[in-house]
Amino acid sequence: MDYSTRNVFECGSATIVNYLPEIGLEAAIEEIITGLHARPRRISSKYFYDKKGSKLFENITVLDEYYPSRTEKAILRMLPLGAITDCSKVDIVELGSGDHSKITLFLDKIPVKQMQGVRYFPVDISRPALEASIKELACMFPGLAVQGIIADYIHQMHIVSGERKKLYCFLGSTIGNLDRGDAMQFVRDISDTMNPGDRFLIGFDRVKDVQILENAYNDAQGLTAQFNRNILNVINRLIESDFDTEDFEHRAFYNRAEQRIEMHLEAITDVCVKTPFAAENILIRKGERIHTENSHKFEEKDIQLIGEHAELAVNKIFSDENQWFSLVNYKKIG
Repeated sequence: MDYSTRNVFECGSATIVNYLPEIGLEAAIEEIITGLHARPRRISSKYFYDKKGSKLFENITVLDEYYPSRTEKAILRMLPLGAITDCSKVDIVELGSGDHSKITLFLDKIPVKQMQGVRYFPVDISRPALEASIKELACMFPGLAVQGIIADYIHQMHIVSGERKKLYCFLGSTIGNLDRGDAMQFVRDISDTMNPGDRFLIGFDRVKDVQILENAYNDAQGLTAQFNRNILNVINRLIESDFDTEDFEHRAFYNRAEQRIEMHLEAITDVCVKTPFAAENILIRKGERIHTENSHKFEEKDIQLIGEHAELAVNKIFSDENQWFSLVNYKKIG
């Protein structure tokens, strides 16, 4: 995350535009301090993705227990290109792009002659993740025009404009990290930037057996635990605090009432955290938790409701044979 005032970076033949300074480091600090003082305490999941966090998540996605990534990729591989959008002169905007492993499966389907009319805009909060992705994509697709965008896409959707045909991609079930109401509003906000006929491809993790869900977030190698605790290292840099990751244990479980996996960090001892941005030290008692992530699971009725609220028609739902995961192709009504 780069909140510096510099807003344009060169990355090979592409550029990366940084919109985080619009929000400012002060706003991020205020959000973090407010969350740490809240009851229950919380840290936004967007702070997971520094360089180490991004790498840890990449490693998590290939674990046997973590079904979402491999299931979504299997769906992407079998999708016919025309079922998603017409790729002549289209802007592909990928929100929370991370590594390029999923969008590559889509780009591979585009004929070379059409590639010259395609522009790809990966949007992510992590500059290292964007730079690595863009450099590799340049080698794989030399005819593809790429412009990276560093932004908090939840609050900065004014960054995407223009009258060209658009395909928004929000893959990886990231929509599940938002509260139900926030997810509906987010999709509505994206819809408001779309023109009639534009498409929005969203990944939804589906409701399923609880054991499958809980295993996915409590892997045997402990990578998800490392990923969860690493958020404290990110926070330490942003608010100049002194969290010790060894003072906390990873907790992940399914909340049936809310249809979501919850991730928490539970203090295994009394903790006193110092930061110059709080009037007094932050005291966290043994057994107290910091809520770091929700991962909501969806039924088909939820998918339909989200589309209706955003004035988007469900053009097609693509799912695996077990109905564990779905890619939903919405179309802007006009």
